[in-house]
Amino acid sequence: MRLQEVLNKFTNIDFLLSVNGLCDEIPFDEYENEKEEAYWKKYKDRKVESMAILTTNERPELCIKIEDE
Repeated sequence: MRLQEVLNKFTNIDFLLSVNGLCDEIPFDEYENEKEEAYWKKYKDRKVESMAILTTNERPELCIKIEDE
């Protein structure tokens, strides 16, 4: 599954978001703003290698590892 497909399944959920190589701890309410950035085109179609849900500062965090270039 591609990064954009995975993230679209988690919209409107109160998670922090970490994607290796792309961002560190972006709240999902800011995710829509990130999709407008130019670098998003470089990463949105990368294959997701793994995902984990962790707790960071008592908040759920979705950690995604994507394929390297």
